[in-house]
Amino acid sequence: MVSVMRDYRHGRNPQRPAATIKAPPKRKAEAAAPPKAHQPISWRLYGRMLIGGVGLSALAWGGWVGWNWAREPQLMPISTLTIIGSSARIPLPTVNTILKPYIAQGFLWVNPKQVRNALDALPWVADTEVRRVWPNRLQIDIKPEVPVARWLGGAGQMVNAQGQVFSVPPGQVPDNLANLEGPADSGARLIAQMAKFNQILTPLGVKVLDLQEDQRGGWRCILSNKVRLLLGSENILPALTRWVTIVPQVKEYLVPGATMDLRYTNGFAVAMPTAATISSQ
Repeated sequence: MVSVMRDYRHGRNPQRPAATIKAPPKRKAEAAAPPKAHQPISWRLYGRMLIGGVGLSALAWGGWVGWNWAREPQLMPISTLTIIGSSARIPLPTVNTILKPYIAQGFLWVNPKQVRNALDALPWVADTEVRRVWPNRLQIDIKPEVPVARWLGGAGQMVNAQGQVFSVPPGQVPDNLANLEGPADSGARLIAQMAKFNQILTPLGVKVLDLQEDQRGGWRCILSNKVRLLLGSENILPALTRWVTIVPQVKEYLVPGATMDLRYTNGFAVAMPTAATISSQ
């Protein structure tokens, strides 16, 4: 108050006292938590853990030893091997050579699928069935390929009755097969068409020696008497049937190398080889 009155006396505005900052009330000091007491390790628990760890290790080691013991071929060896379907084209020594490492695996561990895949890779093998017969026998049934025609798509290729193309060494291709040529995956269609052609040609005593289907669907063939037929892509079977009916009347034209165009509605055209002679008898 003295200071304020002194300011009024001298004509000055009294100065306001500076704001004071009150310190927050002090909280009561929290009770210090007592330090945690470290409990000593129970030797009984430690012993149990140690025994458990040793037991698990022993079990793992015993399982590993048992696994290796069970994998021993001598445990259950394959003592009987039955092979059906071997032939001159699928010789038994070759089959045995392929089977030898699989037989050594024993009855429990030989994989029939692996054996089948190995045998299916042999030339002339169409399919293989492999079975394990308890307790010690492995039975193998080999189905050989039966060629119907030679496929002109590559050396050593042939077609079976289902139209499937398979390959063998070129030197093993039989000589008495008809030749087929056509678009990819057309083997079944060519086989079926060749069978129909041969049935129609039966009265003439000839059969198809070479059959071809071009990319446009046109057909041509060479018969066993070396006569060439052009059949086109439409009305093929009726045209061939009509030709078989008419051609005996002009047998003099049935000479090797002659080409007969059957793509006409009411007849056919003949192109004779240059050196051919026609008899009128």
